[in-house]
Amino acid sequence: MEIRAGDRVQARGLVWDVIVATPHAGCDRYGLRCAEGDLTGLEWDIHVPPERLLPIAARFDERNPAPLAMWRLLHRAHALQEMRGPAGFVAHEPGQITVEPYQLVPLMRALEQPRVRLLLADGVGLGKTIQACLIATELIARRRAHRILIVSPAGPLLVQWEKETRLRFGLCFTTQTSAADLWDLRRTRELGTNPFEAAPFCLISMDFAKQDHVLEELRRINWDLVILDEAHHCVAPAGGEITARRRLAESLASCADGLLLLTATPHDGHDAHFASLIGLLDPSLTDGAGGLAGRDYRRFVIRRLKSHIRDHRTGLPLFRRRRLAPVAVDVQGPEHEPVRAFHRALAAFVVPRLRAGKAGGDGLAFVSLLKRSVSTIAACVATLRVVTERLARAEPVSKAERAEQARLLRAWRRRTARDGGLTPIEEAARQEMEAEAMAEALRVTPGPDANNLIRLGLAAAPSDPRIATLIQEVRLIRLSEAEANILIYTEYADSLDAAAVALRAIGSTVLTISGLDEEETREAAAARFSGDGGLILISTDSLSEGLNLQARCHHLIHLDLPYNPNRLEQRNGRIDRYGQRHEADIRYLYLPGTFEERLLLHLITKYEKARASLDLMPETLGVEAIEDMGPSLTAGVSDVPDDLFRDDRPAIRSLDRAAREADPDTVTALMRDIDRAYESFDLMAVAHGWRGVHGFDAGVEAPRRAAAMRGEGEDLAAFTAEVIAVATGCSTDQADVLSPPAAWLEGLGALPGVDLSTGTVRITRDPSGSPGGDRAFLGRAHSLVSRAIRHALRLPAAVSVAEGPEPGFLRTYEMEITRGGRPHLRRMIAVWTDQRGDARPRDDTAWLACLRPADAPSPSWSAEALKKNAAQAEVLARDHERAAHDAHQTMRSETARRLAAWLRVRADRLCGPADRITDDLFGALPQGPAWRHGDDPAQRLAAFARDPAVAEPRRREAVETLERWDRAARLDPLDPMTLRPVGLLTVVRADVG
Repeated sequence: MEIRAGDRVQARGLVWDVIVATPHAGCDRYGLRCAEGDLTGLEWDIHVPPERLLPIAARFDERNPAPLAMWRLLHRAHALQEMRGPAGFVAHEPGQITVEPYQLVPLMRALEQPRVRLLLADGVGLGKTIQACLIATELIARRRAHRILIVSPAGPLLVQWEKETRLRFGLCFTTQTSAADLWDLRRTRELGTNPFEAAPFCLISMDFAKQDHVLEELRRINWDLVILDEAHHCVAPAGGEITARRRLAESLASCADGLLLLTATPHDGHDAHFASLIGLLDPSLTDGAGGLAGRDYRRFVIRRLKSHIRDHRTGLPLFRRRRLAPVAVDVQGPEHEPVRAFHRALAAFVVPRLRAGKAGGDGLAFVSLLKRSVSTIAACVATLRVVTERLARAEPVSKAERAEQARLLRAWRRRTARDGGLTPIEEAARQEMEAEAMAEALRVTPGPDANNLIRLGLAAAPSDPRIATLIQEVRLIRLSEAEANILIYTEYADSLDAAAVALRAIGSTVLTISGLDEEETREAAAARFSGDGGLILISTDSLSEGLNLQARCHHLIHLDLPYNPNRLEQRNGRIDRYGQRHEADIRYLYLPGTFEERLLLHLITKYEKARASLDLMPETLGVEAIEDMGPSLTAGVSDVPDDLFRDDRPAIRSLDRAAREADPDTVTALMRDIDRAYESFDLMAVAHGWRGVHGFDAGVEAPRRAAAMRGEGEDLAAFTAEVIAVATGCSTDQADVLSPPAAWLEGLGALPGVDLSTGTVRITRDPSGSPGGDRAFLGRAHSLVSRAIRHALRLPAAVSVAEGPEPGFLRTYEMEITRGGRPHLRRMIAVWTDQRGDARPRDDTAWLACLRPADAPSPSWSAEALKKNAAQAEVLARDHERAAHDAHQTMRSETARRLAAWLRVRADRLCGPADRITDDLFGALPQGPAWRHGDDPAQRLAAFARDPAVAEPRRREAVETLERWDRAARLDPLDPMTLRPVGLLTVVRADVG
């Protein structure tokens, strides 16, 4: 039985009241206050184990009834602790947010699971952060989550998580981004202890957490919930190479009870990458060979796009559709002859090396040079200057060093293909290596003069057609919306500088954000862009995650195209997200006649692969990271340099037209399927489990739950104020100012509205208002609400007397079922006994509200009446227990079946098919090692792992398989039900003395 704040326990021969209970795996900490004897009032902290606590059954002193208001307050606190099974979550405001019905679907799916394991793959801008916080706050309210870890890429995303949890939900997360932060946390602990034990709610940057010494301490904590944001950074790369980010994800998945993976781009066109994400949730969902095992994984994936979300009241789309417009850069006019001359020379410089089979490090470097040339000429010239500087160096590098450069460049390419971008430091390092590789290639096999290319580039840069087209698009936008804000994205800092200079030259107010800027500079630019009008913000890809710019901007221009379509979708999501009031106008520039145009045609391949697994892909126009970075990448570049910009090349006006030109029949069928998928999404969603929740239709249920959160639950602000008045013995006339006991504010100084100097908390009751400032919104998981509940549970108000039309008594009970020590189900049961001694259930709260306080003494009830009342409560509790056990056993059986099938497949793949052993008395004894025989895959794998004749990597793989199976199979049965009395309310007639 779980021991909670408010319980009375016995420890070391004395009676104590539990003040604070912080249960977690390994060792639980309890704050106690002595309730009897010479030590009354003494407070003491103990840890269990090694100490032991014995719960003491509640005693009802009918001679000293408490006021009715106190009795109600005690029971309201117990009601806030209820857990009504998977389908019933707490109907109270979770925080300062307006909850949309679609945002509750992941919560309902999560509560169905014995261990929360979900991939939240909603499109960019649908509020995955809010949905994850809804799950976290509900688990906190259910006392299923005491230790929560949020892992996020550093930068704006990390800042956003800290602000959202603190300002909207009133949760204080300890942020860890550097060794200095960890040292500060370590100093609060005793020497040699794990610093993360001091941070039950921890927010950490992904690249800091992946370091070996940090990861080792993180994995020693049994986290109740881990939230891994931008989880696509943690896919398992092909070829068996395990990155540090992947090792981090696997370690946290194994030590966490609950796991939420968040990404708007879960599938990058590689099925193995997507399967590796699913394998983090449950290994039995994969086949062990880089693929998915059937379609069971869909129950673990939540995937919706903006086009599928509709207002449940009107049926109209909740989000406006995007307007996507490819814009061809005109290079045919006579004024662009210097530009054509530069690109012809560049083709003569690059293409022969690619066609000669240089697909190694040199080839990758020259491809990057081509990529920069179709961003801006300035970006290409900047790289060429670095190359000439390297060429001027006297000492060539060795053949081994060139091979190492090639290996590192291939690793950078794979990293860019997987993550869609690099950190500013990594990007600078890659550019250095690319320049070095090109310089060494030119030194070994000289080609056209790079200095001549630079001269041509400098001559062409003032008339760069991409910059000219960008200016033209900006002017077109301003013709219709003079004060419109415009967001521009580019991959390269050199292109950012060139665009900023050109736009300022025409009188535009330009802000810039790059990965090299300080955090304060980025925040200031983003805040100004979100508040003022008539601005242009140019940003590099290092800031395409975590910026929310939809408040004052709905125009986006892609100056160039990233290799990864997922990166393009991340860019679009900066303005096309929840809260956007206008149709997002998205334009991307491309240079016809170059390999950039060819790259657009590759998207349909990755689109089809991703759709096969997810069925739902966003309306994104992007390019892919080509596996073969050789001639196929430059197939759009003609053999004859003069043919590079032929006038008769058809321009790409839309993705579907471009793809139809390559394969008209296939693409027409694909587009028809996509249209049909969009049109029939509601039907498909139920059939495939994307939106629906097992057992009921979330499309119907979610709006009802959202309405409950908007006013049908407990008024948490009023409840907290009443508890504070009881705790302090005084109340305030100001409804929006609370003065809690000083101890309640400990550690809450960073929360909105908390003023430690005056000991007050200013509150707001508007959940739709802007969070932050000098007002706190008391949501369900707010630290002040939690402390008020704990105090109310300790009130000596188990017995009370009220006046009513019908005499009798109401006895309340709390029924609880745990699983592995964790709460699984908790319900309040009320049984009414009338004057005749008949007992029946009674949950009519309106009847309770009509009762009036009474001054009459509480009469004593016969033992027989009390016994019949308790028996009726037992019957009700057993009914709930049977239903809970049946549902849980069905889930355990299904999980065991799926895991057994997965383990057998893995055993056969590692050990080979098992040889059958005959029952013939005189048959031959089985030959060979033990792992070749038998029917138990776990035993076969264990024997395989112990066999010294097996290669070490395969033995290690067998051990890892068994460990993953054991962790996934650890679905504890439900513990026996406990039923404990909570309160006794005697109702007397109004005319009784």
